[in-house]
Amino acid sequence: VMEKSGPTTGSTGPIKVLHRFAFSSKLRRMTVLALDAAGDGEDKNNLWALTKGAPEALEPMLDPKTLPADYEQSYLRHMTLGRRVLALAHRNLGKNTPDRLAKSKSSRDEVEQKLTFAGLLIMDSPLKTDSARVVKELRAGDQNVVMVTGDAVLTAAEVARRVGIVDAAQHFTYELLCRDDGDAKRDPNGYCFRPLDHSIGRTAHETEGDEIMHSTRPEMEAMVREGKANFCITGDTLTKLAVRAVERTTDSNQSNIDDRTVLNHPAARSALSEMAPFITVFARHAPRHKEAVVAALNSAGRRTLMCGDGTNDVGALKQAHIGVSIVSVPELEKKQRSADEEIDAVRAEEKRERKAAKKKKKKGDSSGKGGVSGEKKPKRNTRADRIERSLRALREAEEELDFVGLGNASVASPFTSRKTSVRCCKDILQQGRCTLVTMIQIYKILGVQCLVNALVLTKLHQKGVKQGDRQLTAVGVVVSVLFLFVTRGKPLPRLSPHKPPSSVMNTETLLSMAVQFGVHFAAIMAVTFISDVYVDPYDPSIVPDGPFHPNTLNTATFLVTVLATINAFLVNYRGRPFMEDLKDNKLLFKSIQGCYLVLFMCASEVFPPLNQLLQLSPLPTSGPPVFDSSEGVGGSGGHDDFDILHDSLLRAVSLIGFRTMLCVIMCLDTALVTVAEKGVRSLLES
Repeated sequence: VMEKSGPTTGSTGPIKVLHRFAFSSKLRRMTVLALDAAGDGEDKNNLWALTKGAPEALEPMLDPKTLPADYEQSYLRHMTLGRRVLALAHRNLGKNTPDRLAKSKSSRDEVEQKLTFAGLLIMDSPLKTDSARVVKELRAGDQNVVMVTGDAVLTAAEVARRVGIVDAAQHFTYELLCRDDGDAKRDPNGYCFRPLDHSIGRTAHETEGDEIMHSTRPEMEAMVREGKANFCITGDTLTKLAVRAVERTTDSNQSNIDDRTVLNHPAARSALSEMAPFITVFARHAPRHKEAVVAALNSAGRRTLMCGDGTNDVGALKQAHIGVSIVSVPELEKKQRSADEEIDAVRAEEKRERKAAKKKKKKGDSSGKGGVSGEKKPKRNTRADRIERSLRALREAEEELDFVGLGNASVASPFTSRKTSVRCCKDILQQGRCTLVTMIQIYKILGVQCLVNALVLTKLHQKGVKQGDRQLTAVGVVVSVLFLFVTRGKPLPRLSPHKPPSSVMNTETLLSMAVQFGVHFAAIMAVTFISDVYVDPYDPSIVPDGPFHPNTLNTATFLVTVLATINAFLVNYRGRPFMEDLKDNKLLFKSIQGCYLVLFMCASEVFPPLNQLLQLSPLPTSGPPVFDSSEGVGGSGGHDDFDILHDSLLRAVSLIGFRTMLCVIMCLDTALVTVAEKGVRSLLES
């Protein structure tokens, strides 16, 4: 029941809705049958048809006598300003009788004829406060942002321009048309583009030359790539495009094709997948059109993220790779918008005052300084109160959002945000990239660590290399803590245009692991060469299955293998441009520094109790035994490459000492693996 003012007397009476023809996205209108019980004279108890809908959809149903001459120009002008426009109309069906009411209920087409035009309902819907900023950040991150909406094409294009989805000027924003004249010579494919503002305030003769023929995809692609144009398409044109694609591949004609299912035809999907990537605004789209657009983008090889807030978006949300639903509460949005505007106003006032104070300071007006500071105190208090009230309003709005019921969109989408902002789309990309990069670096660390352990358990185990219980416990605790700190890395606030690897099994990851293990293998084998000569051949611990006993070989190899593990955390931490740098992840950075300090303290034996705690044997202080530089290793006099390398390492030990040589190998391992990882990244990125 609605309240209405009488047309002549101004009296107020109820209008009772008897039947409702529901809104249809295909018809783009709705109608109710209402009873005017408070009318005067002949109008009393009359049955009325009250209709609202899209102006272009209602125009054929309106009585030409009631239609103003500037009807089309009026609604087009408001649409170009980004406003939503509805046409209102009515029709007096006569006295309300059971037969007339039953007949009217059964025939919607007869009711919606010869309607009397009542006016245009103009609605200006303010943009979300951060929509333009989020779109700008997404586009700066090399993300293609498009709009899929049920609004008119002019309204959608203007809103897209305001938020930054459309760059081109209005005259260089084109609408895709599907010509009905079948002129194959002028337009072989039957499609053309024309400027959106082609008919606003202009005659048909003036707009005749505006139609730009584009029959090939490369032309469209070049215009979009060079920033010379943006393209829009309506749902009706999308359907015609699909129908003609089906007709070209089958013997069917248009009359035999169902408009509701044609979008799912393979030929239609193929044609749409070629066209969709170059369209920026999809306007006047019904739910089936939205779903078809997302499916076409998927078929074109794009990765789609769909953000919606209503039932009309359910199909598209399910079709997208990532579906995100947000709540839509106009009252709370208005409350948040008012609070944000108040905070922005206070900041603008403070900025103006700071500028004025700087100017006065430059002029050297010291006499006015005291007066200004005295006058500002109450203003600052007032502004603090205004900001406090605004922040309180924002907190209240956030709390109220927690009690808002979720709609069908949240059921269809895997992600639901209890916020009215589209910032959740950027958050998902940032968090997703950060998580992906973190998992890839964890797999790389585990891969390198497993390869090093495999070396220890095979070749080195045959030489009797073992690790003590306290050594294994210490390494296990340190590695667990470092993995925990790796996962604490946070995404950067700015979305990078560079994209991370999409899988662990990629060239960069595998090549990086192979190069890192090659460096560690060389370092471990070098330490084995210089340590092996210090091992007592009669030591029972060198037997593969013998008990653990600290000696020079297992002590040196333990330090180098642990260093390889720490280096894996250092060089595989990705950092920018996807997550914060290693230095910003302070817990991980400090932990790695502490591990290096402990390892080099043990290698140089500056604190012997630490070596004893880790079951490390004292390192040699003299040159290698049974070594004669003139005769080779043990006097064997070998001259192959392996023996030459072995001899060179032992000569270096005899010159600088075992401890120093061990520290040099550890430093070289760290430096080489860092350079190698950077080289692999730069090589594959370039």
